[in-house]
Amino acid sequence: MTHRPTIATRARAVLGGLSLLAMACTLSPAQSPAHPKTIPLVSDTCPEVHPGDSVSLDVNPLFDPIWPVTGLRNFGLTFAKLADDGVHLTRENLFAGGRHSSASISALGTGYFHIEVTVPASRSIEPGVYNLVDATASADVVPDYTGPPPQMTSSPVDQRYCITVVGSSASPSQPGG
Repeated sequence: MTHRPTIATRARAVLGGLSLLAMACTLSPAQSPAHPKTIPLVSDTCPEVHPGDSVSLDVNPLFDPIWPVTGLRNFGLTFAKLADDGVHLTRENLFAGGRHSSASISALGTGYFHIEVTVPASRSIEPGVYNLVDATASADVVPDYTGPPPQMTSSPVDQRYCITVVGSSASPSQPGG
């Protein structure tokens, strides 16, 4: 004799599966603003970033001289906040990469590198639009090179990158406060 589940047993199984699925969707890191994201920089757009997120770009620094360069040791970006008039820059700078925050550098070939730099998670960063105003790069060179450090001749500043820093939504407001 074969045991056949009743309609009530099937319904409980379906509801249990749906509740597990709903719980998994609720806990999904892709939906949680508390988890840092990597946002690609796109010319003439100002994507929203939270402190702790990373921004990425592909760049060819075109070092001069190029012959001793074997890779990219360090890369940094400096963003400056726009004034309330939306035209002028303030003295409020945001540094990403370099010696200020973590940077990830991957060689892509033909002189290009994929760069990911973290927007510092600091309470002193004011929300607003920040334009890329400076970029720095340090090249790795062959061990016997004795000349001056190769200089970056192609800057991503020419691409008109900007970001919109928004307040961190990772800490929910407390009742009564």
